[in-house]
Amino acid sequence: MIRWLTLILHWIDEKISYRVLFTPQIKSVADVGCGTGLDSIALFLLGLNVTAFDPSSEMINAAKTNSEGLETRIEFYNYAANEIPKTFYNKFDLVASLGNTLANIPISKIEKSVSRLFKLVKKDGSLLIQILNYEKILKEKERIVNITKKDSEYFIRFYDFGMKDLTFNILRFNADQTSKKELISTIIFPYKSKEIKKIFRAAGIKEIKFYGSLDKKPFDSKTSTDLVLFAKK
Repeated sequence: MIRWLTLILHWIDEKISYRVLFTPQIKSVADVGCGTGLDSIALFLLGLNVTAFDPSSEMINAAKTNSEGLETRIEFYNYAANEIPKTFYNKFDLVASLGNTLANIPISKIEKSVSRLFKLVKKDGSLLIQILNYEKILKEKERIVNITKKDSEYFIRFYDFGMKDLTFNILRFNADQTSKKELISTIIFPYKSKEIKKIFRAAGIKEIKFYGSLDKKPFDSKTSTDLVLFAKK
């Protein structure tokens, strides 16, 4: 739990400047694609009322466990973005989707998912979306993302580039027993800024701004690591 709290405090220290993207009137937030709850918990600790969603029941269970360990009051629901019920419509001052969640949504479901996100937002509310800058990634085509080590285990993160999508892989192996290895692969849908803008416009979102980071650095398709979208309803 100490390690988990350290991660959250690091998140707050690193991303607290994201508050420049919205006004103090924002009190309630939906965290869509919450994963293990890191963003949800950090947002709660920053003083927001948080409701979190994720399509994976395993992730939701992990998020609940992590949240309970820190005595936070967060509601967790096992729904994909395009399946969030109508009972949540017009409930939130802010709908946030951080950590590349949108890039995990297939092309066949992305428009419905974005439309649903828009419907969750109250009148005059906001949307905050963060994904990787795939224009840069697809242009550079650098396969190896990073190589890390923990004790005797190595983790190699790398891409396989396809025609319309790419696969993000994590290879885990033990340096002392190389026969013991695990490969986890996830298909990613590398949406570019123009595609994102078109999808959000189709959902009825008119006021859209792009940044290169959560602290409002200008977006540059050639150099920015992230693509951050901020939109008003």
